[in-house]
Amino acid sequence: MSTKKKMLLALLALIVSIVYIAVTFHLRKELGWWVFADCFALFMTVFTWMMSLLITRMIPHSGMVLSKIALLFGILFVIALVVEYIVYSAAF
Repeated sequence: MSTKKKMLLALLALIVSIVYIAVTFHLRKELGWWVFADCFALFMTVFTWMMSLLITRMIPHSGMVLSKIALLFGILFVIALVVEYIVYSAAF
């Protein structure tokens, strides 16, 4: 996949993550501030992936490090989503 296609995909993913935050904001206010952990992890996943695509052209090693950080945030997103689902289903 070319870099342009990856950048477009990253931009689309960033837009989807912002829409995800906006759509679920009202639901999350009921449980408290900690339920935004998955939103933060999702946004940081997409943002660091996008930055890794931009920086890879100039500094390849930094781009690889940022892509590893994006992967770590992606794993944290999945964990936070599962934990929030369990808590939300137990609370309501």
